[in-house]
Amino acid sequence: MEKDSPGKVEDPGAVAAMFRAPEWGLVAGIAVVLGLIYALEPSHAFFSPYSLRNLIHNIALHGVLAIGAAIVIIAGGIDLSVGAVVALASVVSAKLVTAWLPGASASSPSIAVVVAAVALTLLMGLAVGMMHALMINRFYLPPFIATLATMAGLRSLALILSKNQSVNVSFDAYRLLGRDPWYTVPLFLAVAVAASVVMGATVLGRHLYALGGNETAARLSGLSIPRLKTIAYALSALLSALGGILYTGKDGQARGTMGVSYELFAITAAVVGGCSLSGGVGSIRGTVLGLTLIQIIIKGTGLVVKPFTLNIGSWAFRFQGIDSTQVEGLVLGLVIVAAVAFNQRLRTRN
Repeated sequence: MEKDSPGKVEDPGAVAAMFRAPEWGLVAGIAVVLGLIYALEPSHAFFSPYSLRNLIHNIALHGVLAIGAAIVIIAGGIDLSVGAVVALASVVSAKLVTAWLPGASASSPSIAVVVAAVALTLLMGLAVGMMHALMINRFYLPPFIATLATMAGLRSLALILSKNQSVNVSFDAYRLLGRDPWYTVPLFLAVAVAASVVMGATVLGRHLYALGGNETAARLSGLSIPRLKTIAYALSALLSALGGILYTGKDGQARGTMGVSYELFAITAAVVGGCSLSGGVGSIRGTVLGLTLIQIIIKGTGLVVKPFTLNIGSWAFRFQGIDSTQVEGLVLGLVIVAAVAFNQRLRTRN
């Protein structure tokens, strides 16, 4: 038998498959959008250090939520409560650190109090995810209905706990992770790498893909469907609670109205990144790239679209330009329709 030489590529097909991965299309899309922004925006404000820092910071903050949403979607579910869990975690963590825990203080609590508040908030997130799994596994509610109900209920609970007022959290020990990109971005990368390893290189990840691909076949194969759903929804809610802590640190205050439409950001990032709403398809790296593309489009649109005057006869219409926050909903709506239509067409052709 002929032995392979040390420099010989053992599996050329694997290398070719790697370069055919759908994530390369997202990379190309990001490059094209960046090129268009560079060409259409002469001041190149988008590429300033300050602008890029804010962009990366926003990607990290939304990315924590998007990863949780992607895990649930790959497992064949959907989580509409992401934004509500962010709001509840924001209020609960702020109340714990300023009033509820022994030794809590609105001015300068101890590090132990901050750590305890963060840990209890994350445990609350796990409990919310397990509640979702209970409603789906035991009461046989569709995931859409179960998480839609908690989306409304948890946000109302956050408003009740905060008495419909902001809770200020001004001390650095709590705000450090969410306010400073040098801490937020590494934390997000750690979450992304851990989730990617779990989904791509462990038995648990393969089982979650199998569950999303065909629940009946997964059950007949001996997989514990309730256990897998519990893990998926618990991870999503846990990461949403972490997001609530980070956003509170960034803003310096907790609000029951925080996180409105964040579930749309998370789900859109996952779908654009290649996750199929039917389940069983997608990746964490694709989700991160999809979120990056969305954030670049939103921020770039606000810079490229300039004020202009349109003269129609005796009428003069003055357009004052737009801010990136004003086009978020429009961009997300268009992108998610295009992404789902593309995925459906691809699945039909295959």
